Amino acid sequence: MRFKVISVFLWGSLLAGTHLFAQQTEQKSVLKKGPNVSLNITNKKKFPQRTYLNVGLFTNSPCLNGLGINVISSLQHYNSYGLQLSGLTNVSGLKATGVQISGIANVTGKRACGFILSGLTNVTGTSTYGLSVAGLGNISGGDIKGMGIAGLVNVSEDLRGMAIAGLANVNKDIQAGLIIGGLMNVSGNSSRGVQLTSLLNVTGKSNQGWQIAALGNVSVENRGVQSALLNYSVENKGVQLGIGNVNTKSNSRGYQIGIINVSTDSTAHQIGCINLKPDTRVQMIVSGGNANKGSVSIRFKNRFTYTQIGAGAYYLGTNHPFSVSGFYRAGVYHSLTKKLDFSADIGYYHIESLDNKNQGFPARLYALEPRISLEYSLTKKFGLFVSGGYGWTRTYKGNQAFDKKMVIEAGMVLF
Repeated sequence: MRFKVISVFLWGSLLAGTHLFAQQTEQKSVLKKGPNVSLNITNKKKFPQRTYLNVGLFTNSPCLNGLGINVISSLQHYNSYGLQLSGLTNVSGLKATGVQISGIANVTGKRACGFILSGLTNVTGTSTYGLSVAGLGNISGGDIKGMGIAGLVNVSEDLRGMAIAGLANVNKDIQAGLIIGGLMNVSGNSSRGVQLTSLLNVTGKSNQGWQIAALGNVSVENRGVQSALLNYSVENKGVQLGIGNVNTKSNSRGYQIGIINVSTDSTAHQIGCINLKPDTRVQMIVSGGNANKGSVSIRFKNRFTYTQIGAGAYYLGTNHPFSVSGFYRAGVYHSLTKKLDFSADIGYYHIESLDNKNQGFPARLYALEPRISLEYSLTKKFGLFVSGGYGWTRTYKGNQAFDKKMVIEAGMVLF
């Protein structure tokens, strides 16, 4: 019993000593005393000394609790509470709470809270809370919470709230809230809000919000939404929406919606013009008929669906030269036997009449063609097909009917 009482006493003494040491460490100033060319109203009886009014050329004092206006600089060894205004720099050894305005820089050793404005940079050792505006950059050794606005860059451990930078927002750990970067947003760990930029969003670990970029989004794991010209994620468990979407890990269980979708997951959900998976079969088709006299196309064949893109020589009649066309088809198929497939699709054709426009034809036309097909595979890499359907050809200008007819086509399937 006596041993337990002595142990409790020693632990209590140790914790009390640790607490007092922490308080002394926090109050210890790391700044050196210097010249003070200013008028001050100071309470010297308190520790540290409190300056309530400070007006002059430059000042070097323990603590500001009120108003400080200096032409060159204001340096407070401990804390600054109130309004600190200087032509060049404001420096607070520990904390700054209130308003700091300077021509070049505001520097706070520990934490800055409130409205902080500088012509070039705002620097804090741990955290910045509230509105921080800098012509060049806001730099925090901890986090920026609230709104950080910088002409070039915001740099921090965490960005939470709204951060706006003309060049980039860069943080080591987490970006949360609305983050707007002129060129780039970079998060070392995860993004949990909205990343908006004109060039590139990069998340080192996980995107759990919405990445919006004109050029590209990059994330190791996408659990939210990626919207850009090109979206890349190692593992996609959310939605990729763009011209090109890529994910390089299986079991992603996400969605890709775009023109070209590429996934290493055979079960990925893809909606687009060209969908590529590990089991996608890429084939060449050479064909001809009464609409396109000759055409070459590439077909991307998946488990039940396929898409096809190609070009051909469009036929306007026996008395007229050929025109050219580019087309895209999408459809579904069903295997009747091991070698015989039945398919149905619809195609869109863009037609350039070339020299025929000098003979009264419209310069450009478009056509819609639904059709059904039978395809027989002679070998694993060679087959024949025949298809039939109906085509409606119209003008772009005025959307007027130009031609309609039955469409017949036959050809070879390679690879």
